[in-house]
Amino acid sequence: KARVQEISVVDKLKYLHSILAYVLPVLKQIYSDQCFEIGVETRAYGPKMDIIRAKMNSDEQMCCDFCKVPVFDYHRHCPRCLYDLCLDCCRDIRRSQTNVVRGEYAESKGPVVETNKDSASDRARLEPSAASVNDKLFPQPIDANDIGIRSLFPTWRVNNDGSITCGPHEAGGCGSSKLVLRRIFKINWIGKLVKSSQEMVNGCKAHDLENGCSSCNDSRRLDSIGRHNFGLSKCSDSDGIDGNSVYSSVLENLKYEGIVHFRKHWINGEPVIIRNAFEPSLSSSWDPLSIWRGIQEIMDEKLDENAIVKAVDCSNQSEVHIKLNQFIKGYSDGHKGEDGKLMMLKLKDWPPVSVLEEFLLCQRPEFIVNFPLVDFIHSKWGFLNLAAKLPPDALQSEVGLKLLIAYGRQQQPGKSDSVTNLMVKMGDVVHMLMHRAEMRYLCPKSLQPERPERIANGMAVHVNAHAPVQNLNLDMGEQSPEHTVSKSWSPSVGSSAELLSSSHSEQPKTNGVERSQPGALWDVFRRQDVPMLNKYLASNWEELTNNSQAMLSVKHPIYDQAVYLREHHKRVLKDQYGIEPRTFEQHIGEAVFIPAGCPYQVKNLQSTVQLALDFLSPESLRESARMGQEIRCLPNHHNAKLKMLEVGKIALYAASSAVKEIQKITLDPKFNRDIRFEDQNLTRAVSENLARVTKQRKVSCG
Repeated sequence: KARVQEISVVDKLKYLHSILAYVLPVLKQIYSDQCFEIGVETRAYGPKMDIIRAKMNSDEQMCCDFCKVPVFDYHRHCPRCLYDLCLDCCRDIRRSQTNVVRGEYAESKGPVVETNKDSASDRARLEPSAASVNDKLFPQPIDANDIGIRSLFPTWRVNNDGSITCGPHEAGGCGSSKLVLRRIFKINWIGKLVKSSQEMVNGCKAHDLENGCSSCNDSRRLDSIGRHNFGLSKCSDSDGIDGNSVYSSVLENLKYEGIVHFRKHWINGEPVIIRNAFEPSLSSSWDPLSIWRGIQEIMDEKLDENAIVKAVDCSNQSEVHIKLNQFIKGYSDGHKGEDGKLMMLKLKDWPPVSVLEEFLLCQRPEFIVNFPLVDFIHSKWGFLNLAAKLPPDALQSEVGLKLLIAYGRQQQPGKSDSVTNLMVKMGDVVHMLMHRAEMRYLCPKSLQPERPERIANGMAVHVNAHAPVQNLNLDMGEQSPEHTVSKSWSPSVGSSAELLSSSHSEQPKTNGVERSQPGALWDVFRRQDVPMLNKYLASNWEELTNNSQAMLSVKHPIYDQAVYLREHHKRVLKDQYGIEPRTFEQHIGEAVFIPAGCPYQVKNLQSTVQLALDFLSPESLRESARMGQEIRCLPNHHNAKLKMLEVGKIALYAASSAVKEIQKITLDPKFNRDIRFEDQNLTRAVSENLARVTKQRKVSCG
């Protein structure tokens, strides 16, 4: 929080302007959809004095009864059976029977007059045009995502006036009553917000980031003729495939350069690696046993070392149950299942988010303070984290800090590996490697499982939780010898130092300098590669998964997270489909930033502890909105729907926060003094537009 307060006034204004510029197209689309529904409502029922407001607490969430996605404001409601339908489903139903285009106005447009405490004089009229709806920052293919309601429920009726009858019984409705329009927020809040945001954005011109980083573009050209490449790390051989480099910088350079260089790569959906995020000697405090002890210190009650926790078996992605002390011991010594074979496990949902936050605050505050770009991406105070603008009690499962603890080892192809299957997220994420350890247990050749190169979801099974296990002495006494870590460390390439475990084998050397062993291997695809990637997955599903594993999403199989692509799969993608992931290794103290919409997979080369932080940057809002429309069309039982970000809600609160912050800054008496030696053009433009925005105008959706 203190780091955020240290951001200069002018930089804050630039960042706030940037937020509004990225959020505005989404706001316009929301407002346009709502205006269309109001027009339909006026034709069906005549001019209305108000739209009934649904009674909901701030910590409650409404979901559409048909597609099961969250509803954040306007929706249609059945007064008879209480069926709720989101506006996107309303659009699909109408489009299945008419030629009504999304965002188009109804023929009869009457003003909505409200009777609550927001007076009519407080409104400002906004006329959304086709140009505003089709802003270049808003995803165009949004209408390509249709659930196909006409084929599923051909009897679902749309009346001549555009109103919709409640869904048939097989869709969960009563099939008789007309659906009426309801709202959750104040009736004119969004209209005012769009007007204020538009005034502020149009009054200033932000720096153009979409052309990418000119210095790195120049360095690419220099690199092609053998010159030094500044900040770019080459991944796997591309053989003509563009975009095979990844921007990489040490933390000190990032602090000096600021976030501008980072954002020039981020705007293009490129992953970024930040090295030397912390002193490698500090890694010893991040092994699972030290974490367990640290958590025990801050808890009022003594923790049970025999507590049963959930883990994921990487051989088939099934959920298993294991004692916590067994998992911790297996992190470095390995863990055998009931069949005597070595298991590759990933701990699931431990520690809980609330416990982790308290642990970091009390036991590891220096890591949060020095986390790369934490002042911009923190889950609560991040200045450019749009998800941080939500109310504290808002329900968002995919936002915040997580600790990811997994087994791992160097493995030959075809064996059981510790992997995170190919996946894609609606939001951005950063993974920082905190600790790694070689697994000392070597499974005899006769016991090594001959698993096919297929990774698929499976049914839940139970590990033998009662198998004999050596006492880990998890109390706050001396650490057992097998978990001791050597205090010695040596220089490594690209980082100041690397911690060496007493159990580690001799490190390889590069140019005579010791090079630390990597902890994880990443494959990251570009956003534009997703259509071809989905095509490959759909065509080769049986080969990539068990034959019994059904494809949950025919159009978008990447959301099923059921496949890990091995080398021969990637060769086929490169040779036959023309796409190739960025492949790179991750070492201790390196933070890997993955933008929303970029498919990725991870293989743990050693047992690892990763600190992960989910966030949503302004640059990724467009992609997140596009993915939200895709996920909405997935089957209702699909796991991706449980992890959906409420992009519309996030955009509204982010815009509201930015407008208020700009007003607070420019109306502060200290403002003129603080910007005396700063950029006068930006602040003058913001002030002039703020004066216009603060004038009271009449709002109408008309």
